[in-house]
Amino acid sequence: MDFNYFDKLYINSHAKELSKVNNSGGDYIDNVYMWHKSLIDDPPYISLAIFFNYCSLNCVTCCNRLLLSGSGGCTPFHLSDIDNHKDNIDSTTIVGGEPFAQDLTNIHNILQRTKDLGLRTNALTNGLHLWEPEVRKLWPLIDHINLHVTEEFLGLGLYDRVDELPFDVDYNIIWHPNNIPFVLDCMGLLDGDKFFIKKDFMFGGEKFIPTKI
Repeated sequence: MDFNYFDKLYINSHAKELSKVNNSGGDYIDNVYMWHKSLIDDPPYISLAIFFNYCSLNCVTCCNRLLLSGSGGCTPFHLSDIDNHKDNIDSTTIVGGEPFAQDLTNIHNILQRTKDLGLRTNALTNGLHLWEPEVRKLWPLIDHINLHVTEEFLGLGLYDRVDELPFDVDYNIIWHPNNIPFVLDCMGLLDGDKFFIKKDFMFGGEKFIPTKI
């Protein structure tokens, strides 16, 4: 079964959550988790999203800019929260910010508890840290990633490395003026499975077209 998200979470669904941002002490969001629907064909169609602060990039077109500051970490989160929701979810999703720029012990514990409960794991990541030795140790605990591309393409050949990843990958690409020349190249990343175009949104007076590949 394909494990694909139509992840409205980081543009529409968590706008209310972002309004709660508090940058003091790293407690950047009051409710560390939220729901979002997936495209999995079987119930319960729901993922528990765990937000982390800080990202290693500073993309102009980032949809979550309020989550980029600070030195990492998330608001108080207990692994028992996953247990408490296990009957209502099919997976957990780690997102940020950049989840793999965090304390990897915490990331490991979240992924491991999720797998121990028989649930699937998903990460929304910029991919920058995926091949680092300590992150590679987490690969067996990951079922799926959304590779989120918001900045300019510096070399599409780098994405050939995705083929060696042992889990499912979706590309999430935001089209903007600097990326438009690469549209056809980006289409070459497709395997012919699914292509979703999400609604236009405004950022800094420019219209971009977020896409789900």
